[in-house]
Amino acid sequence: MFKFSALLLFVSVPVLVSADCGQPIHPDGDTTKCLDVRGANFTDGTPVQIFDCNGSNAQMWDIMPGNTTVKLHSYNFCLDAGSEPANGVPMKIWECFDDLPAQTWFYTGDQRIALLGQGFCLDLTNGAHVDSNVVQTWMCTDNNSNQVWTLDP
Repeated sequence: MFKFSALLLFVSVPVLVSADCGQPIHPDGDTTKCLDVRGANFTDGTPVQIFDCNGSNAQMWDIMPGNTTVKLHSYNFCLDAGSEPANGVPMKIWECFDDLPAQTWFYTGDQRIALLGQGFCLDLTNGAHVDSNVVQTWMCTDNNSNQVWTLDP
């Protein structure tokens, strides 16, 4: 007669969040703050700001390393730098359009979100990690923590 015993082993494995389910974008590794669509108002021209992370749809983004759009997950709205990006231009969402320069970004190896070929980066205005601080474009600058944007592991 044989005795059979089973041992169940539970292993915790970190899971990378893919663009298929959206993910928050944090300023300079501050996981308490997220890139956020003001008031969860999903219409053209709504400002993009920093706000306490709350897991809402207004804070879930599709972004990939390299050449990318920064698209609001489950909505056809993209992070948009406007027709004349410059230092201090506030960010907004706008309907996504293929190959539109104002919506074509590059997520760099040093965690910056840069407008492709334009020399401007997504920038945390004055470096202030405070609710409702609207983010902006600013000339990409090495070692500028205002331009570091981290994703959840």
